[in-house]
Amino acid sequence: MNRLLITSCFISLIIAEPMSLKFSGSYYGRRGNLDYHYYTGSFSISKYGHIQFGGLSLPDTEFLFAADRAKSTYDNDPYEDDGSAILKVDLSANQKFSPFIFAEWEFDSLYALESRTNIGAGGKYRFGPFFSISYAALYEQEKYTDDTTHTLLYRHSFRPKYKRKFESLGLFMDWQIFYKPRFDNNNQYLLKNILLLSFQTFYDALTLDISYQYEFNSKYELNNVVRSYQYSIDDTLGYYFVEDYSEYYGTDIPFVYTTDSDGYVMIPSEYYKPEDYTVSIGFTFIF
Repeated sequence: MNRLLITSCFISLIIAEPMSLKFSGSYYGRRGNLDYHYYTGSFSISKYGHIQFGGLSLPDTEFLFAADRAKSTYDNDPYEDDGSAILKVDLSANQKFSPFIFAEWEFDSLYALESRTNIGAGGKYRFGPFFSISYAALYEQEKYTDDTTHTLLYRHSFRPKYKRKFESLGLFMDWQIFYKPRFDNNNQYLLKNILLLSFQTFYDALTLDISYQYEFNSKYELNNVVRSYQYSIDDTLGYYFVEDYSEYYGTDIPFVYTTDSDGYVMIPSEYYKPEDYTVSIGFTFIF
């Protein structure tokens, strides 16, 4: 019922108010010695200025709903799969101080992140026309691949942002950094650095976008989390079972391992890395 109400309000807002729509997408593919296909797409709906929502009048308000998705296959097997969505309302957006609320959801197979959902509220303080700093308190649920249930936690979110349009160059720049430590442990945090450069083309509704994104997850620095395994081969036993090792060496296996469906011992071949870098180039259509 709540979802239906929220959806109805969202649709009525779109119908009632003219919105700015943006769509972008890209594809990369290679066949032959390498069979790799990568697809990505995104869209956003935004409104800046006065928003009339039923009997509620919101002057100088920024409304944003955005979503993106990226997926790839390697030798016909699933490889990358990530996406995110955010809903944000920023009140008094162009004033010295502006409060905001938002909800966000994301997932990333390469990080073994099945889902992360957070709801937050905070405020933004502007230092001149281009630079601002914001803080928000987040209630979050996250679940990784090996987790049996969602973890409930609270985070701080600090975000400096530099946003500017260089008219003479036909360039729009948006640079923001998110630092999100947990309330109960500052050593467990997320860090994200996003830089977007958008160049005007020969057509006003078409821009060339270059983006760079850096992500850091302290979970994989504080703990060694196995990403993949390979079969363990002993000089004497060859491929072996747990019982084979115990009987031959007279002790339990002293290292990290797992077993396959037949019981053969497998050892880690790769661990998740705390850092991740992404660079993309594509076109965006604005309606």
